[in-house]
Amino acid sequence: MNHGPQIMGILNITPDSFYDGEKKLTEQTLLSKILEIKKSDIIDIGCESSRPGANPITVDEEIKRFDKIIPFLDHFDNIKLSIDTYKYEVAKYAVNHGISMINDITAGTHNIKIFNLVSNHDLEIVLMHMQGNPRNMQLKPQYESIIDEMLVFFSARIDLALKAGIKEERIIIDPGIGFGKSLNDNIEIIKNIEIFKKLGFKVLLGHSRKTFLQHDSNTPKERFSASIGLSAYAAMKGVDIIRVHDVDDTRSMLNTINKLTI
Repeated sequence: MNHGPQIMGILNITPDSFYDGEKKLTEQTLLSKILEIKKSDIIDIGCESSRPGANPITVDEEIKRFDKIIPFLDHFDNIKLSIDTYKYEVAKYAVNHGISMINDITAGTHNIKIFNLVSNHDLEIVLMHMQGNPRNMQLKPQYESIIDEMLVFFSARIDLALKAGIKEERIIIDPGIGFGKSLNDNIEIIKNIEIFKKLGFKVLLGHSRKTFLQHDSNTPKERFSASIGLSAYAAMKGVDIIRVHDVDDTRSMLNTINKLTI
């Protein structure tokens, strides 16, 4: 029986994320965010924006933002928790507070010590592909053969992760939609997503409300239907995890697809 992909709900503790940043994040707005995504299988906590053009923040600031979520961790019941960070110090701090997955947009290239942290604590890790960094990644990204180049990248990062002692079943790969890719690059990746599945690892797709879904110059808040449509496509293509903002509606859509594919 096909139960479809897991849903990773997005919980941004940031003032400048492209869709749901909150310049003044109060306890009440944070609780509202949590309640909106409680039907997630995984909740991905992000304390630094990685939108195009975003500037990095310090380790201390990122940890300070993470501290805001600590009093609410009991609300997550049995939901798996992920930290969206590439900084070893932030990841270690989060793991000490019960986080069991690290979502690293640099796939360990920023700090290889993250692999040791994952191995030592038997965590899961998401290895994402990105050309450049958030500040410059969308400044005319270019590839000779994007799928081939990404496969080489993933093979190298997976090999290092395995050598660090990370178990195969703990590794998840993310093609990094919108991270150093043009509109056509994103479309080519998604149309060929089964190629990444052939590497033998779980595949995560993070597409929710991103610019490549834009239609008639609409804004992220107006890309709900496009996001749901692509989530349905990803489910039919066998993607293992979909990272989304609209958890309840995605859950409803997946329940329907599951009925049709039993």
